[in-house]
Amino acid sequence: MLVKEVKTAQGTVDIYRDSAAGVRPFSSSGCAGGSFEVCININGSGTFVYYIENSTHFPSAGTVNMQINGPSGVIAQTGNFNQGGGWYSVVWNFDYNVTPGYYCATSFTSTSRQGACEDVN
Repeated sequence: MLVKEVKTAQGTVDIYRDSAAGVRPFSSSGCAGGSFEVCININGSGTFVYYIENSTHFPSAGTVNMQINGPSGVIAQTGNFNQGGGWYSVVWNFDYNVTPGYYCATSFTSTSRQGACEDVN
């Protein structure tokens, strides 16, 4: 379910509330954390990336911020938004060759931060 749409100069970031973490065919993925879990999913081949997804499980309701980061910094972020706990996803569409290096999904609550990274090369 679409929760929020954030328009930036680079494009639009959509925030979704997921019913559960889904199994999808990704080119690269990884997760970090426990009850506050962040997963990064990268779909592409080599440096050609179709999209990067930040999928985060927030253990309780509160104000959060979700980001997708690359070698040169923040690529996309949601800004602060209120959520009710559970899984939320942010997808950024590229559909082009990206700079090789580490890409990360990072999420923040008022008291903590969690991130997961994968190498694109």
